Amino acid sequence: MNSAKNNPPASQERALRAGYLIIAILFLSFLGFLTATYLTILHYKNALPPCAITQGCETVLTSRYATIFGVPIALLGSFFYTSVIAACILFYHNSKKIYSRAIFLIASAGILVSIVLFYIQLAIIKNFCQYCVLSEAINFSIFFFSYLLIRNGKLKEGKKKL
Repeated sequence: MNSAKNNPPASQERALRAGYLIIAILFLSFLGFLTATYLTILHYKNALPPCAITQGCETVLTSRYATIFGVPIALLGSFFYTSVIAACILFYHNSKKIYSRAIFLIASAGILVSIVLFYIQLAIIKNFCQYCVLSEAINFSIFFFSYLLIRNGKLKEGKKKL
């Protein structure tokens, strides 16, 4: 048997791995977009979502921390997820390093905001919103996969230098 025939070259493996990572990031971003948009719609309808897992959605979503200058945090989240989706689409169609870096930078900003918002829920409001925690978990996952995407590109560069 020809082992070269059964084993794709390293560049094909990296491209396949990058494709899987982008699909995972896209899926998570779409899920986050749906969650954030749902909360945004409810905000403008002056309605509250059902809170089945945690007790405190109402407290968190009506707190003074739920908006910035009158703009719901959830709406900003929708913009965040849209920007991640756009960067992923650009990377998917043109696998340039700048797009993977853009995804990572956007995800880094998202994880920093998530840490602050989680701290606010934990230490200041002392209640949790299941939708907010879901969004924070999604942001952490997007950050993790974007890190792997960057690392995947660095493996490519490191092998070129050898």
